[in-house]
Amino acid sequence: MSTVGTPVPPQQEGGFQELIKRFWGFDHLIGSALIKIIYYVGLAVILITTVLAMFGGGIMGAMMGGQGGGGGFAMFILAPIGGIIYLVFWRFICEMWLLMFLMYNRMGEIRDRLPPR
Repeated sequence: MSTVGTPVPPQQEGGFQELIKRFWGFDHLIGSALIKIIYYVGLAVILITTVLAMFGGGIMGAMMGGQGGGGGFAMFILAPIGGIIYLVFWRFICEMWLLMFLMYNRMGEIRDRLPPR
C-alpha cells in the first residue's frame, strides 16, 4: 500500500500550535488557566509550610534548650489550624482573581448582544 498521493488530515485543534497561537494572539484570555496553576502552587507551599511548622516547632524548641515539650505540642496543634486558615484565604484570593476574568468575559458577551450604534 502506497502513501503517495493520500490527503493529509487537517491539523487537530488543541495542539501545541494552537496553544502558541492563543498565547501570542490575545484572542483568548489565559488568565483563568494561569490562576488555577498559581492556586495549586500556593496549595503545595501552604501544605509544605504547615508540615514543616508542625514538626519543626518541637525540634526548634529542643534546640533552644526548652525543658518541656509544651511548645512543640502547641505548634503541632496550631500549625494545621493556621494552614487551614491560610488555605481558605488563598482560595478566596484566587477566586477573586478568577472572578475578574469571568466578569470581563461576561461583559464582552453583553457587549456583543447590544444593538450596534
